[in-house]
Amino acid sequence: MKWVLFLCLALCLSTGRPASGATVQVVTEYLYPYQIKNEDGSLGGFMTEVLHALCQQVGDVPDITVMPWARAYQTAVTTENVLIYSIVHTQARSPLFHWIGEVQTDPIYLWGLKRRFPVQSDALMLLKQHRVAVLRGSNVAHYLAKQQFSNLKPLSYEEQLLQMLEKDRLDLVVGTEETIWQRANKAGMDFNTLNKVAELTELNTNLSIAFNIDSDPKLVARYRDGFAAISSNGKLAGIQQKWFKYVQVAKQ
Repeated sequence: MKWVLFLCLALCLSTGRPASGATVQVVTEYLYPYQIKNEDGSLGGFMTEVLHALCQQVGDVPDITVMPWARAYQTAVTTENVLIYSIVHTQARSPLFHWIGEVQTDPIYLWGLKRRFPVQSDALMLLKQHRVAVLRGSNVAHYLAKQQFSNLKPLSYEEQLLQMLEKDRLDLVVGTEETIWQRANKAGMDFNTLNKVAELTELNTNLSIAFNIDSDPKLVARYRDGFAAISSNGKLAGIQQKWFKYVQVAKQ
């Protein structure tokens, strides 16, 4: 019996991870290219791979539920030991979560059809009357409302954004270059028919992974240590390089 216990301990130490084997409850949304519904129905995407690397590092199994953003956010705010990704760390949200780690992302822009918006502008005030699609309850929605955009179109899902744009049901959509390219590729739309209309510089922030504020401190500490580990051992950089390389090669 002692020999078996010794062997189990040795195996745990050899992996560099604790032998918790616990299930952690996770909520998220579909958001290209960070959380993607694969052809087989499974959940993929850049940030999903980061999450799996993190859970593997700490030795836990993620039980991920995909739901509209407003519901995912409310679940994470009100339920202890629930993890949420990908979430922007804002001043208003800061006291509501334990922040585990963040991943650098690309600039965020307002995008429109090139035939309607042939040049990029930095004057947001000239765009405030246009119909802009936003994810309901999102940081982008709150920001644009604060900037007095008067024709926001809140949506629960973003899958049909570019089709709505192409049919003139919207004027502008929001996203990074990778996000918009991924959506255009999936929709069979020529990416070159789209144009960056204005950069939302105040929204250029990193994406984070966070736990509900009432979560077990030991759980939070393990995940912070795990994120630090994948940041230093090359796993996070490898995932970033994989996704960056994929998008750049595909766009050529």
